[in-house]
Amino acid sequence: MIPEIKICGLTRIREAGFLNTAGADYAGFVFFKKSKRNVTVPQAQKIMKGLNPEIKKVAVMVSPDTKLIQMLQEAGFDILQIHGTLSEEVLKEAQLPVWYAVNIARPEELKEKTAFFERLPQRLQDKVQAIVVDGAVYGSGKTFDWKQTEDVRKQSTLFSGRKFILAGGLNASNVREGIEIFSPDVVDVSSGVEKTEGKDERLIQEFVSAVRQG
Repeated sequence: MIPEIKICGLTRIREAGFLNTAGADYAGFVFFKKSKRNVTVPQAQKIMKGLNPEIKKVAVMVSPDTKLIQMLQEAGFDILQIHGTLSEEVLKEAQLPVWYAVNIARPEELKEKTAFFERLPQRLQDKVQAIVVDGAVYGSGKTFDWKQTEDVRKQSTLFSGRKFILAGGLNASNVREGIEIFSPDVVDVSSGVEKTEGKDERLIQEFVSAVRQG
């Protein structure tokens, strides 16, 4: 199976055209002030206007509060991607599908998040439709140890019945190996397709070609 493709961290209007041409499935927008890819809602909406309608728009946050969730749900996004802390209050507020990020480079984090998740009522668990498996630090552009974690899907109930999204340090050179090891439903790339002036059209095309060559 060929995974879907998410290009994350869009910051410029022209980048919408890059995703349209490449045929990406998801476009990610970061709402986290410490990130160099941080955008405001108006900035994101300008970029979103240029995207093909079939490209789903993902709002990426770190430990959001309910106020941020409310604002982004009203801004035209399709999916909420949450890193850091996911509170029960935030899940109650979420009306869009949630992608929950887990740093599996830290086994204790996987255990903690699994335990939290299993304590939730089923109706809240059902809002989480995908698990984003990320590297040590969100947006660092570094992979985690794939060989040590290739059986991670068998280790946690978090992954049961949910999409598996592989993120963290992906690029055109290594994405095939990641696909062969994990068989993800979605591959999520950011730094691997950008240069100093943001996303690079050639790098995006190379990444998409590498994913779909299989």
